[in-house]
Amino acid sequence: MLKELIKKDEIAAMKARDKAKVNVLRLVNSDIKGFEVNERETISDEGVIRILEKNIKQTKETIEYAKQANSDEKVQEGNFALSVLTQYLPKQLSEVEVNDMLKEIIKNGNYTSKDMGKIMKEIMEKVNGKFDRTKINPMVKNLLG
Repeated sequence: MLKELIKKDEIAAMKARDKAKVNVLRLVNSDIKGFEVNERETISDEGVIRILEKNIKQTKETIEYAKQANSDEKVQEGNFALSVLTQYLPKQLSEVEVNDMLKEIIKNGNYTSKDMGKIMKEIMEKVNGKFDRTKINPMVKNLLG
């Protein structure tokens, strides 16, 4: 499971005395532990991917604020955190692949612009964790014209 892999990597980073990597992985592990305590169940790989995506989104926002504040150190820390977090995500799909999937969904379901929610539900099931969710909505709107 992904959770165990992240924990093992955290331990390996501790042994290697890689403080920056340890800090990033500790954050993820604390989010995972928080989820398990709150939900009283073991987290699935999909849940870990959602946590990773949330952390990536927060890190990107932090980088943007650091750029506005001209804090090069924080930008470097954020970029390092992104490089650590993204390696645990599944192989990412390209925009072309997602666009082809959307075209097929729209064609097979005979959907119109009124069926935006149905299209979004179908595509989200297929691309879960493999593509930036924020880019999908504009792609659907573009295809429906």
